[in-house]
Amino acid sequence: METEFHLVLNFALVVSILLTTVLWEYSVLNKNYESDFKMRSQRKVIGIFELINAIAWTLLLSFINDNYKDVIFLILIFWTFPITELIMWFIYKKKKPFTLFIKDNELILNKRWTQKRNLTELTQIRFDRFSKNLKIDFKSKSGISIKTTEYKTDEIQTLLGILIEKSENEVFIPNNYEPKIKNSC
Repeated sequence: METEFHLVLNFALVVSILLTTVLWEYSVLNKNYESDFKMRSQRKVIGIFELINAIAWTLLLSFINDNYKDVIFLILIFWTFPITELIMWFIYKKKKPFTLFIKDNELILNKRWTQKRNLTELTQIRFDRFSKNLKIDFKSKSGISIKTTEYKTDEIQTLLGILIEKSENEVFIPNNYEPKIKNSC
């Protein structure tokens, strides 16, 4: 009786964690901001870190404990984030939500946590070729990272023009940024 109770409790815990993470990500789809410019996310990039973390913990727990019954729910908890990212990848592919907005001088990045920055305080734009991220630095707040692979190339070019125009500092397109332009041939 006691083991059945623990089984139900563990199952409820795994399901609630999975639902919480999916609904947390899904909330991005329902937010829309009044804006002068907005960009539609074309796809959700699946984070490799969560997948590697889940695989590593699964392997570690399977070597430590021969009986999967004891650790199966712990392993399932580690797999909730990769499963959530996979679910959201399909949802983003279908819905293509707006996730980046500019209203007057304010940049709004709508992800798990909404980030807002004053574009007049923009100090630097960098491009990381490995992760394909634009890293945007500001005077008074932390920087923002924008995954260029989630958006259309022409929208990224328009965004860069707006960022440079609205900044009160000497800001320019990074030398190592090469937009991936599709040939029409």
